[in-house]
Amino acid sequence: MQARGAEGDGVIAMLSVALDRNTTEPLVRQLYMRVRELILTQRLPAGTRLPSTRKLSRDLEVSRTVSLDAFGQLAAEGFIHSQQGSGHFVAALPLAPVEAESSRQTPTTDAAGTSIYSASGAPFDPAWQAADIFPSQVWARMLGRGWRRHQEAALERHWAGLPVLRQEIARHLHALRGLALTPDQIMVTAGNSDILRLIARTVAHGGSGEVAAWVEDPGLGTARQILSAEGLRLVPIPVDGQGLMVAEGERRAAEARMALITPTRQFPLGMPLSLSRRLSLLAWSRRSGALLVDDDYDGEVRFSGRPLQSLASLDGSARVLTLGSFSKLTFSGLRLGYAAGPADLISELAARRCESYALLPTPIQAGLAEFIATGSFARHLRQLRTRLTRRRRVLHDLLRRDASDLVEILPQEAGMHLTVRLADGLARKYGDVAISKLAGERGLVLLPLSPQYSSGRGEPGFLLGYAGWDEQQLVAAVTAFVELLRNLSSSREVVTSNLR
Repeated sequence: MQARGAEGDGVIAMLSVALDRNTTEPLVRQLYMRVRELILTQRLPAGTRLPSTRKLSRDLEVSRTVSLDAFGQLAAEGFIHSQQGSGHFVAALPLAPVEAESSRQTPTTDAAGTSIYSASGAPFDPAWQAADIFPSQVWARMLGRGWRRHQEAALERHWAGLPVLRQEIARHLHALRGLALTPDQIMVTAGNSDILRLIARTVAHGGSGEVAAWVEDPGLGTARQILSAEGLRLVPIPVDGQGLMVAEGERRAAEARMALITPTRQFPLGMPLSLSRRLSLLAWSRRSGALLVDDDYDGEVRFSGRPLQSLASLDGSARVLTLGSFSKLTFSGLRLGYAAGPADLISELAARRCESYALLPTPIQAGLAEFIATGSFARHLRQLRTRLTRRRRVLHDLLRRDASDLVEILPQEAGMHLTVRLADGLARKYGDVAISKLAGERGLVLLPLSPQYSSGRGEPGFLLGYAGWDEQQLVAAVTAFVELLRNLSSSREVVTSNLR
């Protein structure tokens, strides 16, 4: 039970909250960040009752919407919880002492699985982007503008990426994810496979003996293949409703040198990593010195709630490398992404790239820098979210209406695919791999769920992408999918093995 004086201490702590109206940072975000810092530094202990949103709004002289939205974000991320008729309270979290944001120094300048990549572009390929939404004419202008403005720099070699693009990515991440980064903390990548190879080589560099790495189970099979091929010993860590089971990871391999996680939206099951697990993971990283690789593979496309804060923004003392992709949000041929983390780590990654002499083309980087700087990327992202929300709704509603007895839709608030579990009857008779092969004969791409487990034979289901097809195309595809499952469900034929 919370000590009696805690509420009084909490009231005093809340008096330190002040909002700056002379900055461009929105008042909602200022309030959210101030209260979050009080919780992380335990100046607001667990169980502390917070002032009501009405009182807080009066005290801060802001509209009640500001307080409601800030508390809503804190509740969505697990920092606080509400009790009917009683108000908002600070959640009980596994907190270790954390430095206040203002006191931190500014950073100086096994493994096979089914691939999600297909060349077919047929529904429901989860790797297919919404290319029809991409503003091609704007992009063409940005390519020309980028070359004219940054030609001199683009003619040079940049192992970590074109400086102007690194600068624009830093600004983008600060606005979108709350990460305060300098350009020397950013590296431009050629996608997930490219950066995972460099990470694996960096983690293993200079070490003696076998290097262990945590990977989520289930998780992306191609990522496991890459890390394993680079010589890391993979330690599959199970996930549950709260995401990666950190305690189990410490039991299996506390000495691991890195962990590859998808905390915003677990791949492939879709749940976010809970705040309690995030803090436990960060605490393990601080104790062990392990690198946390936060693969935010499509977290920008969110349909409900607010974007969750990154692992790196929760604790500046842990070694966190945040990965992101621009190709997922634009078109596959762009082949550009980023890694963001400690400047010394970025320097090491660039050194590994220099060793392989794998330069990234600079003209397209210059074009992307202008695409971000002019606000064109932000406008595209808003349009993308709007259009994909409609497409997702069509897929979700049709499956719920016509196939609720055949598949179970897993809860998901972000991303470009829905994950569904296969009904027990169909799973026993056929399995997801066998059904995927049959669907391919009918022009559908069904990525089976079971091979994403380290054993290759996990829970049966499918990852159904919807980004690359308009509503009419999705209706036709769902009709064909449901018809296939209905026919198989009523068939007396039994496939005894989940065909590989």
